[in-house]
Amino acid sequence: MVKAQGVGIAAPQVGVPWRVFIVAPEPSVRYPKAPKILPIVMVNPVLLRHSKEMITDWEGCLSVPGLRGRVPRWKSVDAEFLDVQGITRRVRLEGFIARIFQHEFDHINGMVYIDRVADTRTFMMESVYRKRVA
Repeated sequence: MVKAQGVGIAAPQVGVPWRVFIVAPEPSVRYPKAPKILPIVMVNPVLLRHSKEMITDWEGCLSVPGLRGRVPRWKSVDAEFLDVQGITRRVRLEGFIARIFQHEFDHINGMVYIDRVADTRTFMMESVYRKRVA
């Protein structure tokens, strides 16, 4: 994930059939506006609630390298998970962090972001995206 400048990764992406993922954004070439937060390991996460408001924005994925598309996601989510010490945590995630959570949550539920792209005409090669959009 770090080498590929990702902002999260789920166990199924590396061939492990566990309901675990890491949310770990930091600014990079792929995500120059990403906030930097300490990595959060989420074990057996549950989506408790979500906002009514959705935001459509660009996403890429380490499982689908070199491609971007516009994906609608809820603006905020409330989630529960176990941390690495086995302690139950409840959090409200907003904006980009909520997007990462939803993206990784999809992975542990057998989906990838291209399953959620509302308009396939928005697909764009990563190299073109960086020149036009970022």
